[in-house]
Amino acid sequence: MTQIQIDLITQEILEAALISAAQEMGGALKFSSYSPIIRDMEDFSCAIFTSDGDLVAQADYIPAQLGAMSLVVKSVISTWNKNIHDGDVFICNHPYQGAMHLPDVNVVAPVFYDGQVIAWVGTAAHHIDVGGVHPGSEGPELQELFAEGLVIPPTRLYLKGEENLDLIATITANIRDPLSTVSDLRAQRAACNLGMRRVLELVESYGNPIVQQVFKNSLESVEKAIRYRLNELPDGSGDAVGYLDDDGRSGPPTRVQVKITKSGDSLTIDLSGCDPQVAGAMNVPWASTRAGIVYAVRAVLAPQLAANDGILRAVEIICPQGNVLNPFPPAAVSVRHNTCQRFADTAIRALVDLWPHLQVAGSSVTFFGVNIGTTSPSTGQSTVLSDVVGGGTGASFEHDGLDGVDTYMSNVGLMPIEVLETNYQVRVLKTELIDGSGGRGFRKGGMGIRREYQILDHTQHATFYAEQTNPEFVAQGRN
Repeated sequence: MTQIQIDLITQEILEAALISAAQEMGGALKFSSYSPIIRDMEDFSCAIFTSDGDLVAQADYIPAQLGAMSLVVKSVISTWNKNIHDGDVFICNHPYQGAMHLPDVNVVAPVFYDGQVIAWVGTAAHHIDVGGVHPGSEGPELQELFAEGLVIPPTRLYLKGEENLDLIATITANIRDPLSTVSDLRAQRAACNLGMRRVLELVESYGNPIVQQVFKNSLESVEKAIRYRLNELPDGSGDAVGYLDDDGRSGPPTRVQVKITKSGDSLTIDLSGCDPQVAGAMNVPWASTRAGIVYAVRAVLAPQLAANDGILRAVEIICPQGNVLNPFPPAAVSVRHNTCQRFADTAIRALVDLWPHLQVAGSSVTFFGVNIGTTSPSTGQSTVLSDVVGGGTGASFEHDGLDGVDTYMSNVGLMPIEVLETNYQVRVLKTELIDGSGGRGFRKGGMGIRREYQILDHTQHATFYAEQTNPEFVAQGRN
């Protein structure tokens, strides 16, 4: 592509317009979705990508999803190559083809202009169930991907604007709540349609060459900003180790080690010291590991910076396959978010080991998840309650920690009691902050949450949590 000179004001206007478009996609998905986990808890993400699949603009929702979505787009491009049409919409939840875990379903679509793909738009949303052994399609003790639910490689959800009814029939035959899942998929497609319109409006107003140059400049400017920030900091290395309580099947603690070396304007992140992939579902697919690195580097070095794939241009990642953070298929990955949280926490500790003046205390990484198979009081149909009970964030030199939030790479809301009791045969007896749970110090850590559920019908349920034997670390003090 021929280099086009764009003044800074135009660049900023178009970058802001792209971020606004991604945010508007999020609003459309939120308000047209069916499931409380999307509509009320906002467990979804929306983004815009270059024609090659590089993330260029995102809305601030779930870091774990956004840092991974570009791999899904690239997987779709690789799979379908020249056989992509205007009006096509693709679906993928395959953790070994760019996705994260099976409940996080990606729906992405090409943006055509003058017969060519000029961009992609995409959404990732957590669906309440995609089949498998457990309600909610998650279980720490599961040993293979096939037990976790329906695996969908990059596949057309819509062909030239027409819904793939054969695929819809296959999906509905394999899940516990077809109404919720199909409705949410259509909401994701609607969000993609809105994103396409907004990108095309920019093309009509400014011309495609200008928009393509803005994409290129955005990636380059983020890379330059990260490298500039690295140049400001001293060279050196940092090392941190964290542990999961077990492997998901009551096995030994699982080691997560992050070694970081900074030289000049680049970082090398070495994950080869982590334990091998484990027997249970705590393994992390590569897309989620990549997302964790994007999150940690941005959070510590440049939290005000727009998040796109330019961040990774300044980072070399060493992580051999067969590692718990890069497993061989078909290793189970459904509870990968607990490991992701521990990984993000450990990566941040390695970074502040390198630069102690950026020190923060540890945050809750337990990601207490509750999946309850039940029935809807309004329809009588089977459904699944998925709730996430957050914890506290660690304090910094300048601020106390935050109380009762979903920390690090997550950012999911706690389901409102009124929504929960209206949609499920479950009653909430108590929701409260746990006094004194944050830890005392010059700056206090954030407090955790206690929530008590009463299940009102016969059901199957799955819960998962961590930090029962390996507590969080403190900053410049004692546990």
